[in-house]
Amino acid sequence: MNTVFNINPARRGRTTGRERLHEFIECEGRPEAAPIRDWIEDWYRQLPREKQSDIRARLRSGRPDRFTEAYFELQMFALLKTSRHQVSVEPMLSSGRYMPDFLAKHGSEAFYLEATVCGQGDQNAGKLRGNVNENDAVEKIRSAMQEEEVHLHSNLWLRAQGNLDRTISKRKIGKPFIDLIRRSSAEEVEQSLESRLPLQEVFKCGTWSLRGVLRPPPVKGTVGHIWGPARSAVGDASDAIGTSLVKKAKEWRRKGPGSDGILVIALSVCHSQYSWNDGDEIRAIAGDPSNEAPTAPWRDELRDVTGVLFVGNVSLGRELGTKARLVQNPDRSLPESLTFLTMERKLAELTGFSGRMMRDQ
Repeated sequence: MNTVFNINPARRGRTTGRERLHEFIECEGRPEAAPIRDWIEDWYRQLPREKQSDIRARLRSGRPDRFTEAYFELQMFALLKTSRHQVSVEPMLSSGRYMPDFLAKHGSEAFYLEATVCGQGDQNAGKLRGNVNENDAVEKIRSAMQEEEVHLHSNLWLRAQGNLDRTISKRKIGKPFIDLIRRSSAEEVEQSLESRLPLQEVFKCGTWSLRGVLRPPPVKGTVGHIWGPARSAVGDASDAIGTSLVKKAKEWRRKGPGSDGILVIALSVCHSQYSWNDGDEIRAIAGDPSNEAPTAPWRDELRDVTGVLFVGNVSLGRELGTKARLVQNPDRSLPESLTFLTMERKLAELTGFSGRMMRDQ
């Protein structure tokens, strides 16, 4: 089948626990969902026909991590094509033991690109570290809501950033979010969605913050839930990044074409507000983690990697703000056709997404 989505968009609302992500996307009727569907369909159709079934199966999988991986691979395919590379998808190497995600050619240059996502759990080889104090704070919010008999007319989505180095009392952490619920109504939350002015509250404790945003439940009139916390990568992503990169590098060293092959790894930190000034990406690749200079010698496990394209959150709809930047291994030569990526760019510009958004608005 030469399409990913089957159903005409008909309703608005958030996904439910029983609804697969692709079902939510293809049913979603809000205007901002249309360009995402169109983008996926356009690039899916440009894949070689023999590769479409695998991408489609993963995009329609019930596992969010498989969807995210396939979506990121599609984004990297679009990036290579948009930058006028000739692209082979999963080329078979002469050894027959390994198929990288892409072989890209531009003039006389050629390189391999592997796409990987970290921050989703063991399947992605680099789960972002949890924070016990943070999880405790969220459980206290849930408990405070129950004790105060707060009617959750909407979903409360929580996103954390920074590091929480202490415990917080139930009353203190629960009060701002209880007040947020009580001073709003389901109708006002619905209106905030229309106006794109979210009803939210931010609790701060030192360098740590917890942002709560109200969103309508998937079925109007039903009780909402407290979701989260989604984690920011700030301050604790380097271990996850490094683990994911080393896994790809080891596989390349065991099964790849050897020193003659040029490998670039594109990596996205999932469910994070990726920050370029925190040094996590440099600490992940540097031989000396305290050296945050982009030209610092790389760790030995990554010696065969020519460059790493760091990409922010691949979540749907964030392309307009997501950043991408290629960091070069100082001991290896980067293909000329990729030097434009060494300057920070928006992912939307690189994948043809922003122009599509402007046409649909």
